[in-house]
Amino acid sequence: TLQTAEASGTVLTGTLQQTLDNVERGMVMDALKSARGNMAKAARMLGITERIMGLRVHKHGIDYRRFRSGT
Repeated sequence: TLQTAEASGTVLTGTLQQTLDNVERGMVMDALKSARGNMAKAARMLGITERIMGLRVHKHGIDYRRFRSGT
């Protein structure tokens, strides 16, 4: 059955766009961790182009170099 947010105890925090941005940022960072900072490999893992990956990294202010091993 469908319940109202109040009945289920669901609390909304932030806007839909803020939530989507947080999820996107987390996924980009996780892919970069798995790919050890290799943007091309991380892009393939996410199913996006290298260009889109670069745009997302820039959008979220992520320094992909910090995920490289040995640095």
